[in-house]
Amino acid sequence: MSKKSEFRALDLISAYTEKKQPSSTIDLNSIQPNPLQPRLIGKEDVEDLVQSMDRLGLIEPILVRKDKSKFMIVAGERRYRAALKLGWKEIPAIITDADEDICYEMSLAENEKRKNLNPWEVGRAIQYLRKDKKKTAEEVSKLLGYTERYIKQLSSIARLDQKSVMELMISGKPLSVKNLEEVLKKKENRGGETISPLKQVRFNVSLDLSSLTNRARENFQKDFTSLKKKYGII
Repeated sequence: MSKKSEFRALDLISAYTEKKQPSSTIDLNSIQPNPLQPRLIGKEDVEDLVQSMDRLGLIEPILVRKDKSKFMIVAGERRYRAALKLGWKEIPAIITDADEDICYEMSLAENEKRKNLNPWEVGRAIQYLRKDKKKTAEEVSKLLGYTERYIKQLSSIARLDQKSVMELMISGKPLSVKNLEEVLKKKENRGGETISPLKQVRFNVSLDLSSLTNRARENFQKDFTSLKKKYGII
């Protein structure tokens, strides 16, 4: 079954930003990353963005929400980090008044839409939504446009610790669902079992052909030899 269902996921970014005022320019010192950001690996690797933003500027504003005296990043942490490296003082941003839970879903949807997350990170985010925010597999599947079966598959991958995921990445293998599942099976001592082949059973059968005519006996032996070859009988 394909991991993707017919895509019905709500474009949360558009839904919450199209109603807002045009982007504002916000002081970088008043912005802080979200500690619950779904992306855990490689979020500080922004050299590609640094080069692009240095040449072209920021094409798409980041999305933030007010958090006391600061602004918390909802979407665009890598753009924010690239701006810091470039020495910018301000950055274009759209301010949303969506609550914290909705903002988390927006961040997850935005990262997944851009393919910024590996399956383990998506699984961790799904696990957080299901356990901490009491979301059902069906609700999360609608958010991301994934089948419920794939949502549960990603949730199981989330049982891996970050060290194991990093070791897989360092080994040069892609962080695919298949490879992550293999690591999980090994850590949980699953999947290494082998099915023992069936033991060959030998038995002797005696047939009395003395009552048959010579012709019938020859035909029987011919047919029996053919059957032995067909079914591998020794």
